[in-house]
Amino acid sequence: MAIDNLIDRLKEDRLSRRTVLKLGAAAGIGLAGLGMAGCSSPSPTVSATPTSAPLKVKETVNIGYLTTDHDAPLYVAKTKGFLEKYGMKVKLVNFNSGPEIMTQMAGGSIDIGVAGVPPVILAYDKDPTVKIVAAVHKNGSGLFVKKGSGLKKFTDLKGKKIGSPGPGSIQDILVRQLCKKYGMSYETDVSMAKLPAGQWVGAVDAGTVDAVMAWEPYVTIAEMQGIGEVMLRSEDIMPGHPCDSIVATQTMISQYPDSVKAFLRAHRDAVELINSNPQEAAQIVSSPEWLADDTAIERAALEHIAFLYKPDEEYLSGTDTFSRALKEELGLTKKVYTRDELFDLTLISQI
Repeated sequence: MAIDNLIDRLKEDRLSRRTVLKLGAAAGIGLAGLGMAGCSSPSPTVSATPTSAPLKVKETVNIGYLTTDHDAPLYVAKTKGFLEKYGMKVKLVNFNSGPEIMTQMAGGSIDIGVAGVPPVILAYDKDPTVKIVAAVHKNGSGLFVKKGSGLKKFTDLKGKKIGSPGPGSIQDILVRQLCKKYGMSYETDVSMAKLPAGQWVGAVDAGTVDAVMAWEPYVTIAEMQGIGEVMLRSEDIMPGHPCDSIVATQTMISQYPDSVKAFLRAHRDAVELINSNPQEAAQIVSSPEWLADDTAIERAALEHIAFLYKPDEEYLSGTDTFSRALKEELGLTKKVYTRDELFDLTLISQI
């Protein structure tokens, strides 16, 4: 083991003296090689007795997530052992939509959530104790109709039924944005139906709904199975829009910052794997443990999602846009919330 790697682990993992001895032996050095042995070395020494404050960790962290490619970093982090690598014990809780996750966070049963930006803003409007602590991805949704239906453009959906994860989801907001753009009434010109993700493709195929604004991989599944035709992808509606985020309560951030930081490190490692090896990521996401579908579908779906962990300016600007739209165009919040109100990037900036 190289000395640089050992020092990195000392900084990041706060290793015990016994572990340092083992790693030092593996690297071919002793404690003296690290300036730890005693007073004979003129260089600064590192005390073998930890002097830093105890780690602030929660024994089990409850993570709320969705069944979607949007949560691919979480699937990768769990499968590759990144969470365990940083000392985390987690309980994963599956939900049908972002607003459901935010409701449970407000109730205290979920510590960290993976949820879309609009649901987070809507939740913050009611309870300003939740904060976006990291980004997950941009884009990743789409509007599809039944193949051969003759429905080609959004205005063709006037008087039709559109499925979505439900009110307040990013997919619902995208439909509202399209209605506004094309001079249609969300309340009277379209009929919205809240459906579980697993029913989206079948509902379009059966004619239960005329279209679905869905998250991936269901847009790609409908297309590749020959059931649906993609009318619009979310990058066509709002290019580079923020979608999912990592959310934590202020209580979690203040009381257990090391648990949040550990999760963010695992998230970072997972995002880097997805971006460097999308084929391996597709194999993980398509596995029976997660989405249980075809790897080729996942490989195609992931092409429409831009994963990141530190929000860039496009992500932040898109959040500003959503915040303005929720208040000024849709009237769903009490005010337009600023970046400083919605984000706490202190911990992600440290990794």
